[in-house]
Amino acid sequence: MGSEHARPTESVAILQLLYPWYKEEVYRRRQQMIWLAASAAWTLLLLLFLVPALPPLQPTHRIWSVLSTGGMLLFSGIMMYFIRQQRARYEMAKGVLIKIEQQLGLYEKSRHVDNVSLYPEDWQTDWRRDRSEWVYHGIILLMTSLLALALLLR
Repeated sequence: MGSEHARPTESVAILQLLYPWYKEEVYRRRQQMIWLAASAAWTLLLLLFLVPALPPLQPTHRIWSVLSTGGMLLFSGIMMYFIRQQRARYEMAKGVLIKIEQQLGLYEKSRHVDNVSLYPEDWQTDWRRDRSEWVYHGIILLMTSLLALALLLR
C-alpha cells in the first residue's frame, strides 16, 4: 500500500528532474539553428565581397566560375539541411517538454497559484506556428542567389 502512494511522487520527481534537461535542449536546438543560419549568411556575405577582388578570368577558365558556384550551392544546401535537422530535433524536444509541463500542472489554473496558471495556455501550441526556419532558409537562399549571380557575371 505504501508503494502505491510513492508512485505519483516518484513520477513527479522524475518529471522535475527531466524538465530542466528538456528545457535546455529546446533552447540549445533553437540557438543552434540561429548560429547555423548566421554562420552561413556571414560566410556567403564574405564571399560576395571577395568576388570583385578576384582576378579576371581568362575565357578558357570559365569552368572555375561553374565549379565555385557548385561548391557554394553545396555549402548552402548542407547548411540548410543542418538547420532542418536541428528543427526536427527541436520539435521533438519541445513536444516532450510540453507533455512534462502538462503533467507538472503548469498550465492548470489554481494548481500552483490561486486562479492563475503558471504558463499561458498558448504556449502549448504557439511553437507549432513558428516560421523562423523559413526565415533562416530564405536568408541563405537570398545570399546564395546573390553570390551565384556575382560569380557567373564576373
